Amino acid sequence: MIIGKFQHENGVYVGSLPVFTGPSLPIRIAPTDQKGIDYKITLSGSEIELGVAWKKTSAKGNEYLSLKLDSPFLPAPVNCALFQQGEDYVLVWDRDRPKAETAAAA
Repeated sequence: MIIGKFQHENGVYVGSLPVFTGPSLPIRIAPTDQKGIDYKITLSGSEIELGVAWKKTSAKGNEYLSLKLDSPFLPAPVNCALFQQGEDYVLVWDRDRPKAETAAAA
């Protein structure tokens, strides 16, 4: 499921995430020099951290960012992927299946 659209500007990804409580949140995904982390995710125009991201390459050789979003308002961290789609970048998220549903599918 696509949950956000982003633009790539000077090494930084900018876009927004929809929220239930009001207008979309403007998001900035910028490179960081923190050890073990490639990007820091913040609320645009502030230093409020929303998560981190790592550079990855798919089995088909496509590059993407693997994001982990977290907030005290979320029940658990959310794992997402940011990849290029045409001229834009899209943020996608798949809900984890409940354990009973996963076992039945196998």
